[in-house]
Amino acid sequence: MNNKLLYNSNILYPQWVVGFIDGEGCFHISVSKNSTMKLGYQVTLEFSITQHIRDKELMHKLVVFFGCGYVSSDTSNKLQFRIRNRNDLAKYLFPFMDNNLLLTTKALDYADFKRVHAMLDNREHLTPEGLDLIRKIAASTNRGRK
Repeated sequence: MNNKLLYNSNILYPQWVVGFIDGEGCFHISVSKNSTMKLGYQVTLEFSITQHIRDKELMHKLVVFFGCGYVSSDTSNKLQFRIRNRNDLAKYLFPFMDNNLLLTTKALDYADFKRVHAMLDNREHLTPEGLDLIRKIAASTNRGRK
């Protein structure tokens, strides 16, 4: 697939974006109670970048750059760019990240995030063993990483 179709480099430079993600991005894996789910838990994936509200224009440029996601208020003075849709993660974020490698330990968080995404695609979260593994992966990412 042609990289020009994956993101809009007329908006932001791809290497700047990947560096910004290295410093400010978050690959979040959530396991929360939901009685409507088979095992009583729901697994949610979210990629986000949080910034002060003064950088609102930049946050909206990220939506245009990736061709997906949205901007929401985190607090009265913070905004978040978020991608939660699993199809958008696979179609837009993953190809970009795979072609523009992170340089910090955040690369490990991305690898775990992508691994859990594949587990969801394979419906592994619907088994007690799969759900337990996802919980362990989630606990070892971001601030839980040693």
